[in-house]
Amino acid sequence: HKIDVRDLRDMFSTRAFIVSVTAGCISGVLSAVLYALDSIMAMNFMQPAVPKDVVFNVFITFSSLVAAFRTAHALARYTDAAAYLHKLNACWFDSASTLMAFCRNSEGKQEDIVQFQQTIVRLMSLMSALALDSLQGNNQDGVMHGYRFEVLGPDELDEATQQAILASDHKVECIFQMVQQLLVDGMKDKVLSIAPPILTRSFQDLAAGLLTYHEAKKLACVPLPCAYVFITASILLTQAVFLPCMMALYVKGVWSSFIYSFGGVFLMWYINGVAESLSNPFAKESRTLEASKVQIELNEHLTQLLEQAQFPRPSVTSVSKGVRVSSQGRPRRGSFHSWTGVGNKAAASGKNSGDRRTQ
Repeated sequence: HKIDVRDLRDMFSTRAFIVSVTAGCISGVLSAVLYALDSIMAMNFMQPAVPKDVVFNVFITFSSLVAAFRTAHALARYTDAAAYLHKLNACWFDSASTLMAFCRNSEGKQEDIVQFQQTIVRLMSLMSALALDSLQGNNQDGVMHGYRFEVLGPDELDEATQQAILASDHKVECIFQMVQQLLVDGMKDKVLSIAPPILTRSFQDLAAGLLTYHEAKKLACVPLPCAYVFITASILLTQAVFLPCMMALYVKGVWSSFIYSFGGVFLMWYINGVAESLSNPFAKESRTLEASKVQIELNEHLTQLLEQAQFPRPSVTSVSKGVRVSSQGRPRRGSFHSWTGVGNKAAASGKNSGDRRTQ
């Protein structure tokens, strides 16, 4: 992942970076003032006030272990959230895809088939958007913030369905039940005339999506224990006071005292600040997972399903029409880039650029 100017601007504008720089500057100035009073003005009051080196080493080691544990915990939440996000997308799409495929064997009316397909696509898109919106925390305080998610045709649903969704306190579960009822009604109308044991896969995919959503909610709704947050904050505050005193005593020069104190405090505070911002990786404030792009990708997949609903059955042209196979009847091997024309375009581009350089 390449870091561009926008990434750096976003990083410098985060609350974690601003607070860390402020704490580092305060500690650096404090260390510089203590060094000036103790060494330059020869007041010599630091030596009896500062504890022994072993105490300082033990404290720094303990603080580093706490920071390492905090960082490992935050990265684990981040990787789990990324996995849940894409698994959720896959479950919704897999369920919609199988239902679209089952409609090809339908014995129902064409009008009912089209109505079923169009409704499924809109409900799946809406359910995914509401699930992602819930994970980023918009339903906790009633205030709209964070990502805004694209939805396929929500206003094209019937009025009763729209009102039922808007009035529900648990919108994701409400749409989930609507989809299941739609499937059962489709079986009754012979829109889904596939064998019941095969049709159960769609219900299983839907259940897997809802289960993944509720597993992801533990990352969005369960914060760190308050006692652990208090202990971490206490360690950081103690380090911000303790480190300047030690630097003022053991380094030489005002600037050296400032720089070492600033660097030590800034790094510890910034590591903790980044870990704190990952307490809910789905939120926009964490600046990590871009859930809105995942929703756009799902909408594109669902739209493609509608476009492919009436595609003819894939087949291989006959040998008499020019398909070359081996004597054993195996498929002829070729290059994907040659088949798509990417290789030819790249070769032509390279040739043109070479001709320009020659000229």
